[in-house]
Amino acid sequence: MKLYNGTHGDHVFDYKVKIKQTLNNSIRQYPRTMALRVDLHYPPILDRGDTISCFHNQEPGAISRFLNALKATLSASEARRMRDGTRIHPNTLRNIWVREFTMLGKCHFHICLLFNKHAYYHLGDFKYEDSLGVMIMKAWYSALGLTFEDCPQLVHFPDNCRYMLEVNDPDYVEVYYDLLNRLDYMTKLDTKVFGEGDRNFGCSRG
Repeated sequence: MKLYNGTHGDHVFDYKVKIKQTLNNSIRQYPRTMALRVDLHYPPILDRGDTISCFHNQEPGAISRFLNALKATLSASEARRMRDGTRIHPNTLRNIWVREFTMLGKCHFHICLLFNKHAYYHLGDFKYEDSLGVMIMKAWYSALGLTFEDCPQLVHFPDNCRYMLEVNDPDYVEVYYDLLNRLDYMTKLDTKVFGEGDRNFGCSRG
């Protein structure tokens, strides 16, 4: 494994390369790309792992289930809006994600979702099921086999989670490198656990 020294000690070089490739693939297809940083959590562990607050799907592949659920939810929403006469722009959902562990062994994920800005450009009003923020939350709860009522607040949208990458804007280069530097956190070796059979990193192909 090739490493480099970064802001959090040792970082995985291959992760850095793939993050940049995924960003660039999205921007080539959509010169106006929206990037969203999201944190996905499992239900809280109580008593240092002896019990959990609610029972969820613990099978490997949570991120794959999440992404499949999100794509299906987006498609269903687009079909409803198209029937209502709303213009629907094409969108290829891309993603970059990492799995991390706390000192107590609790797993969580950091993910960056990439959209065509013409199709999705903000999280929307969380009062409406067709808002992007609600669809993201619903997809994660679906991946865990839970509902919002089972255990709230498992999806977190960090401060300044949205980046607009518009190649013709004068501040494009600055925004691009701001996002790339923020995603560099995801490449750090610390908090990763290897050899468990589930991946620590993934991103879209193409």
